[in-house]
Amino acid sequence: MTGSRAALLAVLVLTLSGGCSYSVHGTAVPGAGETASAPGSTAPGTPRIARPRTVVGVEPCGLLTADDLRSIGAFTKEPARKDDLIQESCQYVLDDGSFAGRTVVAALYQKYQDVRSRQPKGREVVVDGHSAWVFCEVSGGSMACTATLAVNANRSVLVAMTQPGGVEEQMLSVMQPLLKAALNRLPAA
Repeated sequence: MTGSRAALLAVLVLTLSGGCSYSVHGTAVPGAGETASAPGSTAPGTPRIARPRTVVGVEPCGLLTADDLRSIGAFTKEPARKDDLIQESCQYVLDDGSFAGRTVVAALYQKYQDVRSRQPKGREVVVDGHSAWVFCEVSGGSMACTATLAVNANRSVLVAMTQPGGVEEQMLSVMQPLLKAALNRLPAA
């Protein structure tokens, strides 16, 4: 199994798992443009959606560009659909200067509340007025983080990243502009 395929598999396990065998200590500080959600600001499980977006007709590999990912690294190969592992997803394998590199996945994803219930150890932040459920976990020496951004009542956008020896706070900080870029590429509902 190639490193990028193993990294994508780690992201898949992380996004689909309800429980986890690892404990991540500490709380990440929201990055610029993110705020922690205020308790009681919305009904439990109801996401904030500042401006509803549609995912109809959107190509997953168009959610992020080389320019969006430039701060992480250059493509080691062209972005590719990975619907066999996560429906409506695209994998970006990047050369970040490390031996294994870094993998980013973007997907037109499921209902926000479903992701939130499967990842009870995650937490909510708000990105550009939209609820984002973030969750990180160590798997096989790599940190895998997912951020699921509510875009309408039934769909979300997922941005996930794996990095060998990654640090949660740093990874979430790098992922925040990627969430904004993907959100801004979706048409208004």
